[in-house]
Amino acid sequence: MSAAEVIVVSAVLIAAVITSGFRSGEMLTALLDLLCTESACSAVGLTFAGWAVVGGPLLLAGLIILISATSATARYAMIACAGLAAVGFTIVYAGVGRLHGSYPDFVPLHVGSTAAMLALILGATISGRPAHGSWERPRYSSSARLPSAAMPLLAVGVCELLALAAVLFWVTAFR
Repeated sequence: MSAAEVIVVSAVLIAAVITSGFRSGEMLTALLDLLCTESACSAVGLTFAGWAVVGGPLLLAGLIILISATSATARYAMIACAGLAAVGFTIVYAGVGRLHGSYPDFVPLHVGSTAAMLALILGATISGRPAHGSWERPRYSSSARLPSAAMPLLAVGVCELLALAAVLFWVTAFR
Protein backbone atom coordinates (compact mmCIF):
# COMPACT_ATOMS: atom_id res chain seq x y z
CA MET A 1 0.00 0.00 0.00
CA SER A 2 1.22 3.46 -0.77
CA ALA A 3 1.62 6.13 1.89
CA ALA A 4 -1.52 7.93 0.70
CA GLU A 5 -3.57 4.71 0.89
CA VAL A 6 -2.32 4.03 4.41
CA ILE A 7 -3.25 7.55 5.51
CA VAL A 8 -6.74 7.39 3.98
CA VAL A 9 -7.50 3.91 5.34
CA SER A 10 -6.16 4.85 8.78
CA ALA A 11 -8.24 8.03 8.86
CA VAL A 12 -11.39 6.12 7.92
CA LEU A 13 -10.77 3.45 10.56
CA ILE A 14 -10.01 6.01 13.27
CA ALA A 15 -13.15 7.97 12.37
CA ALA A 16 -15.23 4.77 12.51
CA VAL A 17 -13.91 3.86 15.95
CA ILE A 18 -14.46 7.37 17.31
CA THR A 19 -17.97 7.52 15.87
CA SER A 20 -18.80 4.10 17.31
CA GLY A 21 -17.60 5.34 20.71
CA PHE A 22 -20.02 8.25 20.59
CA ARG A 23 -22.91 6.21 19.20
CA SER A 24 -22.19 3.05 21.19
CA GLY A 25 -25.10 3.48 23.60
CA GLU A 26 -27.65 3.54 20.81
CA MET A 27 -26.01 0.68 18.90
CA LEU A 28 -25.71 -1.49 21.99
CA THR A 29 -29.32 -0.72 22.93
CA ALA A 30 -30.45 -1.91 19.50
CA LEU A 31 -28.45 -5.13 19.89
CA LEU A 32 -29.74 -5.77 23.40
CA ASP A 33 -33.33 -5.08 22.34
CA LEU A 34 -32.99 -7.99 19.91
CA LEU A 35 -31.66 -10.36 22.56
CA CYS A 36 -33.40 -9.27 25.77
CA THR A 37 -36.89 -8.96 27.12
CA GLU A 38 -37.74 -6.60 29.95
CA SER A 39 -37.05 -9.28 32.54
CA ALA A 40 -34.31 -11.50 31.10
CA CYS A 41 -31.60 -11.74 28.50
CA SER A 42 -30.66 -14.88 26.59
CA ALA A 43 -27.23 -15.81 27.94
CA VAL A 44 -26.37 -17.91 24.86
CA GLY A 45 -27.49 -15.13 22.53
CA LEU A 46 -25.52 -12.49 24.43
CA THR A 47 -22.40 -14.65 24.52
CA PHE A 48 -22.58 -15.40 20.82
CA ALA A 49 -23.30 -11.75 19.99
CA GLY A 50 -20.35 -10.61 22.11
CA TRP A 51 -18.08 -13.03 20.28
CA ALA A 52 -19.58 -12.22 16.88
CA VAL A 53 -18.97 -8.46 17.01
CA VAL A 54 -15.23 -9.01 17.57
CA GLY A 55 -14.42 -12.58 16.51
CA GLY A 56 -16.68 -12.77 13.48
CA PRO A 57 -14.83 -10.12 11.46
CA LEU A 58 -11.47 -11.61 12.44
CA LEU A 59 -12.61 -15.07 11.34
CA LEU A 60 -13.79 -13.52 8.08
CA ALA A 61 -10.35 -11.95 7.55
CA GLY A 62 -8.78 -15.39 7.86
CA LEU A 63 -11.21 -16.80 5.33
CA ILE A 64 -10.46 -13.96 2.92
CA ILE A 65 -6.77 -14.76 2.90
CA LEU A 66 -7.53 -18.44 2.35
CA ILE A 67 -9.81 -18.02 -0.64
CA SER A 68 -8.72 -14.81 -2.32
CA ALA A 69 -5.97 -13.98 -4.70
CA THR A 70 -3.46 -11.32 -3.75
CA SER A 71 -5.09 -8.05 -4.68
CA ALA A 72 -5.78 -4.61 -3.32
CA THR A 73 -9.42 -5.59 -2.85
CA ALA A 74 -8.49 -8.52 -0.61
CA ARG A 75 -6.18 -6.30 1.46
CA TYR A 76 -8.86 -3.67 1.89
CA ALA A 77 -11.40 -6.35 2.81
CA MET A 78 -9.08 -7.70 5.51
CA ILE A 79 -8.45 -4.18 6.82
CA ALA A 80 -12.21 -3.57 6.85
CA CYS A 81 -12.67 -6.78 8.87
CA ALA A 82 -10.12 -5.60 11.43
CA GLY A 83 -11.89 -2.23 11.53
CA LEU A 84 -15.25 -3.93 12.11
CA ALA A 85 -13.74 -5.88 15.00
CA ALA A 86 -12.39 -2.66 16.52
CA VAL A 87 -15.75 -0.93 16.08
CA GLY A 88 -17.58 -3.92 17.62
CA PHE A 89 -15.24 -3.99 20.62
CA THR A 90 -15.69 -0.23 21.08
CA ILE A 91 -19.48 -0.52 20.93
CA VAL A 92 -19.59 -3.32 23.50
CA TYR A 93 -17.31 -1.64 26.03
CA ALA A 94 -18.12 2.03 25.53
CA GLY A 95 -21.88 1.44 25.48
CA VAL A 96 -21.99 -0.45 28.77
CA GLY A 97 -21.41 2.62 30.91
CA ARG A 98 -24.38 4.33 29.33
CA LEU A 99 -26.69 1.32 29.73
CA HIS A 100 -25.73 0.21 33.23
CA GLY A 101 -28.92 -0.77 35.04
CA SER A 102 -31.13 -0.63 31.94
CA TYR A 103 -30.89 -4.35 31.19
CA PRO A 104 -30.97 -7.23 33.66
CA ASP A 105 -27.64 -8.95 32.93
CA PHE A 106 -25.34 -8.54 30.00
CA VAL A 107 -22.19 -10.08 31.49
CA PRO A 108 -22.20 -12.86 28.84
CA LEU A 109 -21.86 -10.16 26.16
CA HIS A 110 -18.60 -9.06 27.75
CA VAL A 111 -17.40 -12.63 28.17
CA GLY A 112 -17.95 -13.32 24.48
CA SER A 113 -16.21 -10.16 23.27
CA THR A 114 -13.34 -10.55 25.73
CA ALA A 115 -12.84 -14.17 24.64
CA ALA A 116 -12.68 -13.03 21.02
CA MET A 117 -10.12 -10.34 21.87
CA LEU A 118 -8.01 -12.80 23.87
CA ALA A 119 -8.19 -15.26 20.96
CA LEU A 120 -6.84 -12.51 18.71
CA ILE A 121 -3.93 -11.91 21.07
CA LEU A 122 -3.22 -15.63 21.48
CA GLY A 123 -3.45 -16.36 17.75
CA ALA A 124 -1.17 -13.46 16.88
CA THR A 125 1.30 -14.50 19.56
CA ILE A 126 1.58 -18.15 18.59
CA SER A 127 1.72 -17.51 14.84
CA GLY A 128 4.57 -15.00 14.86
CA ARG A 129 5.58 -13.17 11.72
CA PRO A 130 5.62 -14.49 8.18
CA ALA A 131 8.92 -16.23 7.46
CA HIS A 132 9.67 -14.15 4.39
CA GLY A 133 9.06 -10.82 6.16
CA SER A 134 6.12 -9.71 4.03
CA TRP A 135 2.37 -9.89 4.58
CA GLU A 136 1.87 -10.34 0.86
CA ARG A 137 0.68 -13.76 -0.19
CA PRO A 138 3.48 -15.29 -2.25
CA ARG A 139 2.74 -17.21 -5.44
CA TYR A 140 2.83 -20.94 -5.07
CA SER A 141 1.74 -24.01 -6.97
CA SER A 142 -1.52 -25.74 -6.18
CA SER A 143 0.39 -28.66 -4.64
CA ALA A 144 2.35 -26.42 -2.23
CA ARG A 145 1.44 -25.87 1.39
CA LEU A 146 -0.22 -22.66 2.51
CA PRO A 147 2.16 -19.71 2.40
CA SER A 148 3.62 -18.53 5.68
CA ALA A 149 1.94 -15.14 5.21
CA ALA A 150 -1.42 -16.82 5.78
CA MET A 151 -0.43 -18.39 9.08
CA PRO A 152 -1.05 -15.39 11.39
CA LEU A 153 -4.63 -14.92 10.20
CA LEU A 154 -5.25 -18.66 10.14
CA ALA A 155 -3.95 -19.01 13.70
CA VAL A 156 -6.23 -16.15 14.79
CA GLY A 157 -9.16 -17.82 13.00
CA VAL A 158 -8.55 -21.15 14.73
CA CYS A 159 -8.22 -19.40 18.09
CA GLU A 160 -11.46 -17.50 17.42
CA LEU A 161 -13.33 -20.75 16.74
CA LEU A 162 -11.88 -22.27 19.90
CA ALA A 163 -12.90 -19.17 21.87
CA LEU A 164 -16.44 -19.42 20.50
CA ALA A 165 -16.65 -23.07 21.51
CA ALA A 166 -15.27 -22.26 24.98
CA VAL A 167 -17.69 -19.40 25.70
CA LEU A 168 -20.68 -21.35 24.41
CA PHE A 169 -19.64 -24.27 26.64
CA TRP A 170 -19.26 -21.87 29.56
CA VAL A 171 -22.67 -20.32 29.09
CA THR A 172 -24.48 -23.62 28.66
CA ALA A 173 -22.68 -25.51 31.44
CA PHE A 174 -22.17 -22.86 34.10
CA ARG A 175 -24.67 -20.09 33.49
